Amino acid sequence: MAEDNVGPAAPIVSVRPGRNRLAEEDRELQAAKRERNKKHKGGHGGAQGGYEGHAGGYGHEVIDDNVSVLGIPKEEMTDNVRHAIETLLDEINHLREELVRAKGHEAYLEEQAEKDRMLHVMRRRAFMARLALAVRRVEEEDVEFAFLYIQITNAAAVRSEFGHGALENLMMQASAALREGAEAGDVVGSLENFDFGLILPGNTLQDGERKAARLMSVLRGRTLTWQGQTLGIEARFGDATITAGDSGEEIIRHAKTNMEERPEGA
Repeated sequence: MAEDNVGPAAPIVSVRPGRNRLAEEDRELQAAKRERNKKHKGGHGGAQGGYEGHAGGYGHEVIDDNVSVLGIPKEEMTDNVRHAIETLLDEINHLREELVRAKGHEAYLEEQAEKDRMLHVMRRRAFMARLALAVRRVEEEDVEFAFLYIQITNAAAVRSEFGHGALENLMMQASAALREGAEAGDVVGSLENFDFGLILPGNTLQDGERKAARLMSVLRGRTLTWQGQTLGIEARFGDATITAGDSGEEIIRHAKTNMEERPEGA
């Protein structure tokens, strides 16, 4: 099953103000740790008079009163100071864990917002953003991308004869077939009406043609039963190369024109 990203560098990371404070504090702690290790290697004492911090996901190093920590001279490293540093490290570790959990939840919410709840593929708006990202990668990295436009041609007839419920089930079957037939890195999205789009990173137009033929076979092999009737999926496709300077709408239009020029059943 395909993952919803565009190649290895696809994820779009949103950056919000105020999120660098913990990273800066962590860099200060890491710098202090490197300084402490350097002094240990230079022959400074072991852990005499040291204080062992709590173990945990990140843990604490021994606070050694023979070296300076966080810029505090060793002669000022009293028990109270060590205790204060331990408390600070505990709080930083706690905040770091909270941040990891918050980022994970945020990523989940962003993914849910991007996906169509019924079809489980990207909504059109999110898909168009990925298409624009693919164009930028073509421009900046000289990466090849192909694009597929897939239309479910019997969707309107199914809705007319069997109703909206049958149409929804037909489209869900089509979406499932495309997601299962796509490869890792391919992006599947919902377009207008009864159409889907696929972004194929690292694929030439010839690669896209072969993949499209395979997807057509998968789609046409899927059926569903509705009110005692067996319904199949009828589909056709068009393809295009994603080139530098194209807009998403232009890419879709090129692929749709290609589809309309193909013979029926191709």
